Amino acid sequence: MYCISISFKTAPLEVREKFAFLKEEAVEFSSLAISNSAIKECMVLSTCNRTEVYFTGAKHALEEMELLLSQYKKIEREQAIRYYNIFLKEAAVRHAFAVTSGMDSMVLGEDEILGQVKDAYQLALEHHTTNYILNTVFQNAMNCSKKIKTDTNLSKTPVSIGTLVANELFHFQKEKKNVFIVGLTGKMGTIIMKNIYDKHGIMVTGSTRTVTSHYEKEYPHVRVVDYRKRYEYLEEADIVISATSSPHYTITKEELKNHITSEKKRLYIDLAVPSDIDKAVEEIGNITLYNIDYFEHLSRHNNHKKEKEIELGKEIMEQELDETLKILEFHNFIPYMKRVKKLFETQNFETVMYQLRDQENYENLSVVLDAFRRLGTEE
Repeated sequence: MYCISISFKTAPLEVREKFAFLKEEAVEFSSLAISNSAIKECMVLSTCNRTEVYFTGAKHALEEMELLLSQYKKIEREQAIRYYNIFLKEAAVRHAFAVTSGMDSMVLGEDEILGQVKDAYQLALEHHTTNYILNTVFQNAMNCSKKIKTDTNLSKTPVSIGTLVANELFHFQKEKKNVFIVGLTGKMGTIIMKNIYDKHGIMVTGSTRTVTSHYEKEYPHVRVVDYRKRYEYLEEADIVISATSSPHYTITKEELKNHITSEKKRLYIDLAVPSDIDKAVEEIGNITLYNIDYFEHLSRHNNHKKEKEIELGKEIMEQELDETLKILEFHNFIPYMKRVKKLFETQNFETVMYQLRDQENYENLSVVLDAFRRLGTEE
């Protein structure tokens, strides 16, 4: 088995974009690949962070695939291979398990990749570009990923600031929440909005200095307002998040006092450096203010917890990987079983064992003898 990988580890975004495959392209390329006599199976995995081609075939299959991939993507082969990470035999199987389990992801342990692998595998299966080896590897890799998700807390331990903020909102006391985001179209504002968008009981309003119609078209449940009118919406807001690059406060105590009248409990979250929200707003009463340091502390704490879960996940992966490698190795041995059986029929057992002693090196002989010892002690 082979794997050619172009990922965030080897290539910048502009290069990964050149190697990306649409679904129909993945089908076309895989069908083209197995029409080559050197290649027996092919599956393409294409996400925003990686494009990977998994395949099996003859000894020169790798050379053929490198040429085919560069031709299909219209990239000079010498230029393309600079971004390749090549995995062969056992390393390719191990890489497939690591990718499917989220152990090779930018955010370790994320489980979105499992769905992406499942879709890629299903596509290849439906178009008959996989066979015994890729079927065995990816079916077992997906089962391994599910086992890691079930037996560890890896995917349940958030570390990104955006996810941690979203979780804080979900756990805020009220069932129905009005959320106001200052800096809606900024990087952090967009991440948080996507994390909470269309969640039951959450109404999102956001301010931006430049009102953009595409936001409301793409996210029709989000109300976009002019930044200059932001204070007008703070009375109704239960949660206010500010994440801008403004050199001045986006919310001050004095202005806020003039615009909120009810004494309901409110949560204010300031993710900016320097601060967006005047710390004195807490003096108004019933306002809890969290800043970026609070969430970075949570992130470090969760990262530490996640490290332990990653180690547990790796242990599970190694166990499942070992079982799969055994299955594949035995499958490769099946064509030789008749010859071995015939050998024992024509020569006695002792003669064959002495031949092994004379032909094999110490390491190989030890493995065989240990296997026979274990067989000899089993009842």
